[in-house]
Amino acid sequence: MSEPTAPTAADVRSAADALKAAIDAHLAAVEGRSDESDPAVRTAFLAMAAAAESYDDALYDSYNEVTPFEIPSQYAEVAADPDNPEAISVLIRRDYQIEHPGRLLGAARGLAAGAVDPEVDISTVAGSLAALFDVFDPDEIHNRSDELGLLPGDGTTWVLATDPEAVADEQWFEDPFSDADPERIVCRFDVIGDEEDDEYFDTFAEDGSEDEIDGIEVV
Repeated sequence: MSEPTAPTAADVRSAADALKAAIDAHLAAVEGRSDESDPAVRTAFLAMAAAAESYDDALYDSYNEVTPFEIPSQYAEVAADPDNPEAISVLIRRDYQIEHPGRLLGAARGLAAGAVDPEVDISTVAGSLAALFDVFDPDEIHNRSDELGLLPGDGTTWVLATDPEAVADEQWFEDPFSDADPERIVCRFDVIGDEEDDEYFDTFAEDGSEDEIDGIEVV
């Protein structure tokens, strides 16, 4: 396989011209935006970011020089609009006390043959948890918590507005909960202990005040 060739001087100049045009287009979008969440501004920003990256790469590959530009990775958080989300992320936390370790170990031993990775040591609490969560989804674990020896504590589910491009980017696996920004909450659902009557659907009214939707408490 041949080595990639460095950009020519003309390539670098072309990348610079593309960046200049992108800057002009972004300024025009900002000047003409209809409101704070005008998608045209976001589109122009992303185009400018891509042009800046292309110019930076071409400049470095051809002349071993860098630019002072740093594209903020937080832009997706700013662009994600909780009132009109284009995509969502669902973050769930449920707490449990391991009330009966014997039940937990017994449930893991009772799993169907071949269901558990042979490298998992189900003679330990940690291994049993790994096996059970591998076989059952979190909802089934919750519904069967008593027979698994788990005592449910509090829990919460956050539905967050997110950027569509972030949803398609598998790199978020490296830090999956970094986007837990309360400012981007579309709604949240809280469970206090194991009491169904204490479940709340929380979101923010447009005017920031308390409100109620179809008899469901909204904070």
